[in-house]
Amino acid sequence: MTLKVTVRSLALLLLITLAGCGYRSTAEYQLEEYEERISNVTGQPMPSATVSFPEMPPLRQRQYPLPDIRLKALEALNLLECPRLTQLIAHRNNSLGKQMQPSQLLHYEKKLIVQLEDCTNYLQQQNKKAELRARLKAILQRKEAALPAAKWNMLLSGTELPSQLSGFQTLLPLHGDNGRQGTLEALNYLRLYLKNDRFAPPYDQQSLEMQLQQLTASHYSGQLLAAASAITNTLNRVSVMLEKSDNICPQGRRSVKIERLNNVFRLFYVDSIQPYMAKVVSEGREWRSVMLPLLLELPPAPDKAMKDYLLAITGSDYAFSVWQQLDKAILRHTRSWQKVLSECQMQPGQIPPN
Repeated sequence: MTLKVTVRSLALLLLITLAGCGYRSTAEYQLEEYEERISNVTGQPMPSATVSFPEMPPLRQRQYPLPDIRLKALEALNLLECPRLTQLIAHRNNSLGKQMQPSQLLHYEKKLIVQLEDCTNYLQQQNKKAELRARLKAILQRKEAALPAAKWNMLLSGTELPSQLSGFQTLLPLHGDNGRQGTLEALNYLRLYLKNDRFAPPYDQQSLEMQLQQLTASHYSGQLLAAASAITNTLNRVSVMLEKSDNICPQGRRSVKIERLNNVFRLFYVDSIQPYMAKVVSEGREWRSVMLPLLLELPPAPDKAMKDYLLAITGSDYAFSVWQQLDKAILRHTRSWQKVLSECQMQPGQIPPN
């Protein structure tokens, strides 16, 4: 009995040890440890977070209402001259068609516009059914006017991209791809899909759904944004603690405190956080270079909250942008360390007093 308990205890201890080792290799650990070590050495309390991860607005603030034009009257007309249009309308009005997801609805709307144009042109060429042609043209105009809203809804009221942006559990890993390539390829594809009105591969329904599924395969975008926010908070916290620390080097003489601070700086910031920060900044720039052209294919946001959210995650000049705040935090952190090192005669080229 005692042996079984001992074996179980050792197994549990091993699992806890392995879990701890795994956490030590995460970005979360490196950032937290850097803050805590600086707090311990300076004797300063841990400051509060300065920024928060931008939250995506609820569905009602990121969805355009679409006019409900089911075309049942046209279905009843049995347009023998336009069988493709008739079949498309019939599909929309059946039980499956009424449950279309935003991506399926956009694909349908694009096809419907093409078929309405073809049917109207055909009837015009044949000089048939003038009254029906006028009805078709009126419906076509309404459908064309609503298409930008359908594009928006496909991208931002569906589940795939919102999940990619907000459904994260951890920060971007210190190393590795973690869905980066697949995410960028999917976002690039969606830009081309929104721009193009063709329906042959790769712009068919199946290809669209495959690319949307690629977005659900990882939470790269959300983890990248979360990493930028976390780095910003850590750098700002460290800056506050350094700025509030007086007399680290009395009369400019090197002290035990500055030696310990310098060790923390090299061990955690230079060796780990700085390369991670460079990765996040670089990949953030790349990610925005794909996201911004994609958003340009869409109409303006349906609500101010959604407009502000998109500016916060993609903007570079916007005051509350994740990336603007990160840039400011990096600059502040650099200046805080420069001030401390200068006061302690540890800047390159400085000679400490005897």
